[in-house]
Amino acid sequence: MRKSLIYFVLSLVILNTACSSDNNETSVPVVGELNLATPFDNSTCEGVSTSTTKCEVTLSWLSTSDNETYVLTVTNLNTNKVVLIKNDIKTTSYKLTLDKKVPFSWTVSSRDNLTKQIINKSSIWKFYASAGESISNFAPFPADLLAPIQDKIVIPVDGKIVLKWAGADANGDSLKYTVYIDKVDGKQTPAAELTNITTTQATVNVSSGVYYWRVKSTDSNSSSFSQIIRFTVN
Repeated sequence: MRKSLIYFVLSLVILNTACSSDNNETSVPVVGELNLATPFDNSTCEGVSTSTTKCEVTLSWLSTSDNETYVLTVTNLNTNKVVLIKNDIKTTSYKLTLDKKVPFSWTVSSRDNLTKQIINKSSIWKFYASAGESISNFAPFPADLLAPIQDKIVIPVDGKIVLKWAGADANGDSLKYTVYIDKVDGKQTPAAELTNITTTQATVNVSSGVYYWRVKSTDSNSSSFSQIIRFTVN
């Protein structure tokens, strides 16, 4: 009888411990995908001209749920500054006025109405606001720097690292790239072997310290610069 009582008490302790462990676990919400619609990625957006320098553009995306509101973020790629963060959008489109002939990026996330948690996110798309003006050639979109990213600590292999980026052009032109990498500001004169590159990666020699890098994208008529990224080599 005494042994049975001991076993019973131990069972309660084990059960209570297991339940406590389950209750203390923090569940990480899974963020789903939200699909953008128009303007298309790496495109020109006609819009409606409102002045000689401004036009009205409509951004649209696909619905994810009736129980969500949306957050829209728009960034000027020439200045790399956010020009709009609009919360609590209840529809799947939004009109805004933007500068003409300027590249922008945009992304949308959805938020649950009850928990206020972000539950879906879109990818980041780019476009030019043109408002129907005749432009024979748009400058390439500023390149996306993929690796190393901002404040990344990089361990070289045999004193070398690989820089990776992605480029795009609204006119579909072929692009060439020039890579700037230095320990000053990412604006120093690039090495000859890092100019007029036709691929989207480059292997460079590095030593310990803080580096800055950016990429210049060039088509047959014009060019653009990416943002400057800082990283550390161990």
